[in-house]
Amino acid sequence: MKKILLLYIFLAFTFAVSAQDYKIGTTTALWQNPLAGDFIDAKKNGIEYIEIALNQCYRGVAMEEVVTRVFDMKAKVDSAEIKVWSIHLPFSKKLDISVLDSVQRDKNVKFIAGMIELSAMFQPHRLILHPSSEPISDSTRTARIKNAQVSIDILRKYARKIGAELCVENLPRTCLGNTPDELFEIVEPFPDVKICFDTNHFLNGDPLKYIQKLGHKIGTIHVSDYDGINECHWIPGDGTIEWGKLVYNLKEAGYNGVFMYETTKNKEKRRISPQELANSYKTIQNQYDKYVNQIQK
Repeated sequence: MKKILLLYIFLAFTFAVSAQDYKIGTTTALWQNPLAGDFIDAKKNGIEYIEIALNQCYRGVAMEEVVTRVFDMKAKVDSAEIKVWSIHLPFSKKLDISVLDSVQRDKNVKFIAGMIELSAMFQPHRLILHPSSEPISDSTRTARIKNAQVSIDILRKYARKIGAELCVENLPRTCLGNTPDELFEIVEPFPDVKICFDTNHFLNGDPLKYIQKLGHKIGTIHVSDYDGINECHWIPGDGTIEWGKLVYNLKEAGYNGVFMYETTKNKEKRRISPQELANSYKTIQNQYDKYVNQIQK
């Protein structure tokens, strides 16, 4: 009887694990100039979701062309019939929601708000927002955090209007949100605002500890590997992250969104394919299973 009970528990646990497997997605930045055929190929390789990187419609583009490019991206998505999980709102050194110049900050927030309204056509589940650019000096950090909060308070209302959840991304180096404590400080006043956890961006510690500390606030993720020194956006396995443990921590934290790759290259700087991403996830699943088996012994 005891053996049968143990078998039942084992099978139930195995089913629970398999039932929680993540759907996978990739950023449109995987391709320098994505075409509908690229999205179709991604779907054939098991990638069910994409994240629209709006910088592909914004950076280096005349302002009068930005809207046209967004509509062109929408046409490609529709023709490929691929699902949109998230929109990465545009960012740049100048397009910063925390700048001290109030006129420039208001201009930036107004532009991003307009991009959120435009993003409604994609029906995204998540909107990813950078809390700042860089460099940020210690002497201005407190003021910049307050400015970011004022901007987030405005933009979260636009996100709510289109039925999306605003997620503020953790950033590296001197950017705002470069530690879990600081990112929590930024979003804590807003219960409806979550975070986008980028596995590449925590340069001051272990990304596993980041999840353990702030996992309850994770609304979406950006997946890629790095050397532990600076962001690299390598395919998982080329860097230092222990992926089986990381996925275990994500599941323990209750994350049930898309496993969204924001990786564009391998360690040798070769652009990778959707099939390589799909194979990468299978490897990560195996690493997760091995890790679970180890801790169950």
